[in-house]
Parts: sequence; C-alpha cells; structure tokens
Amino acid sequence: MNPLQRLFAWRPGKLAKGTLAMTAGLGLRTLGQAAVFLIVARVLGVEAYGAYSAVLALAMTLGGFTGLGVSVIMLRDTARDAEPFAESWGRTLAALLLTAPPLLAAFLILAWTILPASVDGVVIVNLGVAEIALTPLTLSAMQAYQGHERIGRAARVVLAPVLPRLAAAMFLPLALLLPVATRLPLWSAGYLAAAAASAVYTLWLLRRDFGLPFEIRWRGLGSALRAGWPFSVGGAAHKVYVDIDKLMLARMVSLETAGAYSAAYRVVDMAGVPLTAFFTAAAPRFFRAGQNHESGNHAATFAWKLLPLPAVYAVACAVLMYGLAGMLPTVLGQPFVSSTDVLKWLAWLPVVMLGRYFLQFILIGTDRQHAFMAILLIGAALNLGLNIWLIPWLEWRGAVLATYGAEVAMILMLGVAIAANPRPDGGCASTPRAAD
Repeated sequence: MNPLQRLFAWRPGKLAKGTLAMTAGLGLRTLGQAAVFLIVARVLGVEAYGAYSAVLALAMTLGGFTGLGVSVIMLRDTARDAEPFAESWGRTLAALLLTAPPLLAAFLILAWTILPASVDGVVIVNLGVAEIALTPLTLSAMQAYQGHERIGRAARVVLAPVLPRLAAAMFLPLALLLPVATRLPLWSAGYLAAAAASAVYTLWLLRRDFGLPFEIRWRGLGSALRAGWPFSVGGAAHKVYVDIDKLMLARMVSLETAGAYSAAYRVVDMAGVPLTAFFTAAAPRFFRAGQNHESGNHAATFAWKLLPLPAVYAVACAVLMYGLAGMLPTVLGQPFVSSTDVLKWLAWLPVVMLGRYFLQFILIGTDRQHAFMAILLIGAALNLGLNIWLIPWLEWRGAVLATYGAEVAMILMLGVAIAANPRPDGGCASTPRAAD
C-alpha cells in the first residue's frame, strides 16, 4: 500500500478520538474563558485585574493540595482495573473532605499576610472557597472519566465550570454603573457561584453515568494518601512556579505590572489547550505502559512515538503568539499595552514545557511519583529564588527569565532521573484495600 492509500485508509484510534474530544471540550472552554477574560479585564481594569490574579494564584496553589493526590491514584487504578472504582471514588471524597477545611484556613492566613492590604477580604474568601473546596471536586470527577478513558465525558466536565462563569461575566458590565471598589468583590461572588454550580452538575453527572452512591469511604484512605501525596505536592509545586511570579510582582512591583503580566500569561495558557487535551487523553496509556513492563523503556518508547505532532503544534503556536502580540492592547484596551512585550517574551514557553511534560509522564507512568515530586519541588524552589533575585532588578522580565530557567532545569533533572534509574521505584499499582 503506497503512502497515499495509507493516508486515505487511516482511521483515528481511541487516543486520537480522545485527543480530539478533549481538544473540542478544552477548545470550547478556552473560547468561554477568552470571553470571560476579555470582559473581566475590561471591567476591572489593570490594577483590579492584577489583584484578582494574585488572589487566584494563591488560592489555586493551595487548592492543589486538596485531596492530597488521592484522585490521581483513583485515575491510575481505574485505568488499570475499573472494578474497584466505587471504592476509589469514596476514598477520593473522604480525602477532599479531610483536607479542604485546614487548607482554606491556611489560605486565609497567608492571603492576609502576603497580599497587599488594598485587596478586599470578600474577594479573598470567595476565591478561596471556590478554588480550594469546590474546584478540586470538579477536577476529581474529570479524572474519574479519564481513568475509564471516557474522554468525551471528561471533556464535558472540563467545560462545566466555564459556562456558569461566562453567564456571570455577561452581567459584569452592569458593574460599570457601580463604584470602582465594588467591581472585583462582585465578580468574586459570581466566580464562587459558578464553581458551586459546576460541582453540583458534575456530581449529578457521575451519579447518572456510574450509579455511584457517593459514600465516603475512610477504609484504605491512609494507603491512598501515602501513594497520592507526591502527586499533590508535585502539582502544588507546579502551581508555585507557574503562579508565584504573579504574587511577587503584585507584592514587589505593583498591581498594574502584575495585571499586564497575568494577561499575557493567560494568552499563553489558552494557546496551550490542545497540548493539555493531548496529555489528558494519553495519561491512562502512560500508566498502563509503565505497569506492564519491568522498566520504564516501554513508557519512553511510547512517549517518543507521540512527540512529533504536539511538537509541531507548540512551535507553530509560539510563532503565532510572537507575531500577533501587538494586537493585545486593541483587544484588551490601552491600559494593557505593556502586555505586548510580555507576550513576546513568553511566546516560546509552550515549546519548552512540552519537553518537560513528556519526561514527567514517563516518570509518573512507571510509578516514580516520588522522583517526580522531588524534581518539581526543586524547580519551584529554583523559580522562587530566581524571582526574588531578578524581579527587583528586571521586574516582569525577571519573572519570565525565572520561569524559563526553572523549566530548563527540570527538563535536565527529569532526563537524568529517567536515564539513571529506568526501573519503577515501587509505587502502588492497585487500589488500596487494607484498613488503616
């Protein structure tokens, strides 16, 4: 069969279909988020948007600890054996219930300590409850579908938080009739209501599709926490080096600078949606590739086969963002004119991050989550140190350089870890059942 015949004979497999479904879901979510972003940025203005971004960054960082990674263990174990899924889901609910209250308390203390005094307390509380108590529940529901490789349903759950948020944003321009100081608190209330609506919807969807009784299961939770906490710490470390720069710019430079930087970073996030969709669809296969072989060689081979297409996308995306960066002030308004240069500096970030994503999936696919956690912690610490050093000197340029520096360092460390120890480090491969 010649290449042309093979091309016409090709039919998408499950991974391709899953990637397309998740790309569609995330793509629609991105369109919704883009609309929300444009409305919120224009109504709030650069200073209030900077305050919003700083609070949200801190809330999302603490929210990464909610559940301590038990939902990832549910995903992994369901991908390998779906039979004990109900037990895994019950443990996930128990972990969320156990961890959310102390994390919310810690967030409130940190927010009033770290953030500028001008940030309204209502904003802090609303965004904290949304990101620490409610959003992790929606994410866990998405991971439940992901473990079953029902990526179409996972894409639907991914889209769930955006629609009520967009509905809330549609009414936000009415806040222009109100005093400036009331606009951000009003939006934070809409954000909280949208997160609550999303959580309720995803719980209903899970009950309908799987008939889950939503029983909280404490049995085996200790084993699940021991297996899952490296994922949680690693995820939180990831949030630190993604979002700490926004907090530090707000604290060390100004809310205006933080707002301009956050706007450009948001564009980069939205451009990376297809890459996120790809790894979401491929995650169960990485786990299975790591389970079925004594070494991580099969997981690495699997990763290399998948690399070319997302690599082409990442490069094309970077070129487009760099070339079109000058349009940001036209879209967001003249107060965001400084976001143009920020976006040009950040445009190549998807290319750098793609290499890290592939290497870290090889590592965690073979149950080496402890090594993955350690590398992300080192990367977060390095990013924090570079920000402390560079931001007072270079302002937002220092934050960009710190991000690139941390990414390159983690790529090198991940490569060394994979090459030096191709065997799994003994992570649990089945759903924990023993009482604790």
